[in-house]
Amino acid sequence: MTTRPRSKRGGALDQLAAEGVGLWLDDYHRGWLTDGSLESLVADGLVGGVVSRPAAVAHAMSGTTAYRDQLNRLSNAAASAEERVYALIAEDARAACTALEPVFRATEGMHGWVSLAIAPRLAADAKAIVDHSRQLAAMVDRPNVLIRIPVVGRGLAAAGDLLAHRVSVHVTSVFSVQRYAHAVDTYFRGLERATADGHAASAVTSLVSLDIDHLNARVDALLDGSADPCAAALRGQAGVATARLVYRRYEESLGCSRWRSLVAGGARPQRLLWTSENARESSRTALDRVEQLIAWMTLHALPRAALEALDHSEGFHGDTLSGEHGSACRVMDALGRAGIVVDSLARDLEAAAVERERAAWDELLTVVQAS
Repeated sequence: MTTRPRSKRGGALDQLAAEGVGLWLDDYHRGWLTDGSLESLVADGLVGGVVSRPAAVAHAMSGTTAYRDQLNRLSNAAASAEERVYALIAEDARAACTALEPVFRATEGMHGWVSLAIAPRLAADAKAIVDHSRQLAAMVDRPNVLIRIPVVGRGLAAAGDLLAHRVSVHVTSVFSVQRYAHAVDTYFRGLERATADGHAASAVTSLVSLDIDHLNARVDALLDGSADPCAAALRGQAGVATARLVYRRYEESLGCSRWRSLVAGGARPQRLLWTSENARESSRTALDRVEQLIAWMTLHALPRAALEALDHSEGFHGDTLSGEHGSACRVMDALGRAGIVVDSLARDLEAAAVERERAAWDELLTVVQAS
């Protein structure tokens, strides 16, 4: 069995490692490479993966000179703004993949991955998603790169095609158990297609990320307007309840005959990544989320400040998701009595998540055009 490397620091970090929880850097950009920060975080065993977000890249381009030389070269080549964006994030990902390669090798591909996005405007066109994703993966040309695909529109269909073509995917914008189940089925079908074509199941992997903070915010807003006398007591519970039900579904997926056949061929489990798309989230809020969502083989993506705060945290109290199916169902039942069905909110939350991604991508395009 391979788990993430033990942290050299101790305390809360060792407690998370003992629970099988991995940590990722969520605001990765080239500045973390040029100043040696990423290398240090990896060497210390604190970070086992990174997420490259357009908003973080745009911020770094405006505040540092890390991208200046490449931007000048791309400008001289008369590349379009989107072509320049892809070239920039591919270079970032290639360097991060190299920095994380020792982790990737030591854990036999369970850790050491780098996730990067494609243009959100492609969400409704499966062929375009597949074409852009394959081109971007080829530009990075590393075995430990994941292409981030939103669950909306034709995202899941494209994810299945990519997995069949041996491109690893990170499925995002999932807010319900039902949509998570669809992502699991997509992973299984993608692996089955790949192995049917003679490819090793170990050649690809997948993540699914859930943002419980935006789910809580939407549900809490509805509870604030509810006449149900129990509404106030339910505030802040929808996200954790959903996470517990999703984790139960994850455990069930690893016990089915379909998965047993795939894992016999070397398939890796589809990992759950807990994250937040709230750019202004405080470190305290991020650490509270970590404490609420602890379970074996899961991942947390945290910004640099939260990782540093975690390094000085007193610690946690162990697994908070396993065996909590009953309590989660009671929360969902109570929400239903208050007129709130989480699954029915998921599509609106998915669409809002893609709009946030679109806004961040457009901001990055604007910064690149002005550089």
